[in-house]
Amino acid sequence: MNYFKKVLPLVLFICLPAGILFAQDDIEMIKLYEGSQLRYDDNFGFEEFPVIMNESTVRFVEGNLQRLWCQAPAERSPLEVIKNYESAIEQKGGIILFSSRNPKSVEFDGKKLSDLFKTNRKERGLATNVYSFTSFPEEMSEFLVAKMISEGRDVFVTIASGYGHWAASQSNTTFFEIVLLEAEPMEMDKVTLDAMKEGLAVFGRIAVYNIYFDTGESAVKPESDEALKVIAEYLKENSTRKFLVVGHTDNTGGYEMNINLSEQRAKSATEKLVNEYNIHADQLLPVGVGPACPVLSNSTEEGRARNRRVEIVER
Repeated sequence: MNYFKKVLPLVLFICLPAGILFAQDDIEMIKLYEGSQLRYDDNFGFEEFPVIMNESTVRFVEGNLQRLWCQAPAERSPLEVIKNYESAIEQKGGIILFSSRNPKSVEFDGKKLSDLFKTNRKERGLATNVYSFTSFPEEMSEFLVAKMISEGRDVFVTIASGYGHWAASQSNTTFFEIVLLEAEPMEMDKVTLDAMKEGLAVFGRIAVYNIYFDTGESAVKPESDEALKVIAEYLKENSTRKFLVVGHTDNTGGYEMNINLSEQRAKSATEKLVNEYNIHADQLLPVGVGPACPVLSNSTEEGRARNRRVEIVER
């Protein structure tokens, strides 16, 4: 998928201050706002890329990798650029995973950002070894990582901005880099302990697709045991924490029917965990929201399948 072409115009419309308009140049990947210059447009295809998930965690994710390197309009500061993107991402339902106003000091397991991204670096920019693909020199002052959803896939967004280099006579000019990684879709038929730990630590919830029910029924089917076993293991490791068990449906059928069905399914999953896996009843609270929180449009079977789920949510 060409994610820049589909999503970033929406992002830029939101993030720009009053008075800034889109340029009308026919740029293949993205319409730039007036005054900006697209310096480089790099498509790397399928790669592994380090995604900063929080203050202490880096996850190596495989997917389609793309990078834009841009020169901001005159008199735009690096902070203004990064704050506008941060606001835009959140307004579009994205989540900010990590941000820093001093990226040169950031380290993970003793690695600075320039070392962390070394494998993916493309050595070109204002001058050799000055600005390069995901290499952050002294002048780079703003940095964030976010997660968005596009057609059921996770899209990780890495954005950095800073002033140009004195050697290129651009020390007062703001540049910004956007790296998008469209991750491979999650396996919908499997939940793992690692996935639960990551999802709840980073996002406060995780969707589980391998708790099964017959159509229109609330009894948990035997083939759900693998998922319930993983969930129970996580709950026992975190016995002092409390969670919601949230039932979700697609929009097939009436609203009230789906609300009731999702509630009964959440209760059935909770009862299984309590009665068969020895989870304390006060650790879990079943909730049903029916079709109220879709992750994709219900207009396709893929979307409806993604919307039918049980979520474990921290409370």
